[in-house]
Amino acid sequence: MKKMNMKTVLIVTFIFCILFEPQVHAQSRTDSETNKTAKAPIIEFIKLNISDKSFELCYEIKNDSTHDIWICEDISVDLHESDFEAYIDESKQTLLIRRRLDIPPLDNVPRPPHGRYVRLCAGHTRTEFLLLSIPVESRFFWAFPTTPGKAYAKSLALEIGYYPGDLPGMIRDILEKEEKSRYKKPVVYPTVPSSIQEWFGGRLLGFYWLNWLKGLVRHRGEELVIPWTGRFRMGEQVLRTTIDDVKIPYEEKYRWPGVSPPDINDCTQIEMQFQPSILDYFFPYPNERDLLSAEEVKYLQSTQKVVTDNQEHIKVFAREVGKGLPGGIFTERSTVHVICYRDGERLTSFTMYDDRSIVTEEEQCIRYKTGLPSLRMLSPQIQPFQLRLDCADNLRSLFSLLQFLCRSGRTYPLSKWCDTIVRYCRIDYISKGYGMRYFKCPTAGPGRCHYAMNPNCKPDSPPNTVFLFETKAGWNQHGRPELFTYDNHDPKGGCVLLNDGTVKFIRTKEELQKLRWK
Repeated sequence: MKKMNMKTVLIVTFIFCILFEPQVHAQSRTDSETNKTAKAPIIEFIKLNISDKSFELCYEIKNDSTHDIWICEDISVDLHESDFEAYIDESKQTLLIRRRLDIPPLDNVPRPPHGRYVRLCAGHTRTEFLLLSIPVESRFFWAFPTTPGKAYAKSLALEIGYYPGDLPGMIRDILEKEEKSRYKKPVVYPTVPSSIQEWFGGRLLGFYWLNWLKGLVRHRGEELVIPWTGRFRMGEQVLRTTIDDVKIPYEEKYRWPGVSPPDINDCTQIEMQFQPSILDYFFPYPNERDLLSAEEVKYLQSTQKVVTDNQEHIKVFAREVGKGLPGGIFTERSTVHVICYRDGERLTSFTMYDDRSIVTEEEQCIRYKTGLPSLRMLSPQIQPFQLRLDCADNLRSLFSLLQFLCRSGRTYPLSKWCDTIVRYCRIDYISKGYGMRYFKCPTAGPGRCHYAMNPNCKPDSPPNTVFLFETKAGWNQHGRPELFTYDNHDPKGGCVLLNDGTVKFIRTKEELQKLRWK
């Protein structure tokens, strides 16, 4: 990309960020100080190492704007493919590393990919590493590389897509318009992307299902999965930065790089060293820690090493590790160094980043699209707190569905709120059994539903009014504090969801009495 007047570009993109045509923030190390005054997101190179075996790049994404942004974390056709593109561009000089979704429409896209976006709050920084084997092998979704065989790139360009503002809200607005258009004649919504209609079934319920109910996201409110939107441009912006005067070996291939995950099937003991702590690894976000007491936070912060010889759990973990595929980009937030033993003899080790990528002893990066859930089984210290968070997510899922029903013309309190949810969703999901678990606290034992609705809470009630709360088993339950139970969890307590979607974990009668019920 040719050099540009960066200050002008950044000011223009900041002013016109709501437009549909994506803007590009061209960025290099020397441009950083200029961009800081523009209060726009920037990307900076931190370190570049090129050896005979590997290519390692470290960079930071800084959100110096005054609003949240949603960064493209990976793109893929399904859950089992690469997370970015790497190829020499048309100039035949520049190795382009590209991770963005809103690409101009092509003539033929037989299998459109989807993108996973993660929220970066205003004023926050995200550190990422790119680790590839030498020579760098091509991988692409959109491009058609024209540099056959082996070559050397003389410059490096990095492009990462992002959306400013409320990306979930934008998707909801698109789908709400589509749903409302079904009841109007004539139906004229030519700008609604057909791919979004198909991906989410043309319904808000599909949006909720894929992002919150189906388990594609691990941290509610912090991640979002959306499809490629074809000719409908949603306004994805692009962070771009370049490095000149490099020499990077490159090889064009039409297959994924030949990288294999570690084989730990013979492992009998696993030692895990968490940095900085088990709290930072499993519960990194404020809305998760809000459900923990000060003593629980202190306990988890002090836990840095876990050793297990549970053979059943180790076997499950070994199977999951073996299903990884070539990655390349991983996030430096918190890590766990995993050391595997067989009968006391060390087999191998690797480092896990953000529960989604591992780096092996051979400096190869392996990617896991849905993470490694079994790692939580290997860490019994977190189990009661993870189950508590799962219960809170159940309430958030029910809240989302009830909020959606309100947008469809109904209002709460609903006399038979459980039946209403099931009746509305039965054709799509719940009748198949997928959604029934969201009515059940994961630690409460048998029963159809372990939650009740406060009959005094209405859509226009104050935000801190109790809306849903934990109870003993039942169905369509309504009530006030007398129905609340502390017995579904260990340590004792219960989850309460307020009218603004906030979830609290209540441990004492004093805490319960302080809540607003009218």
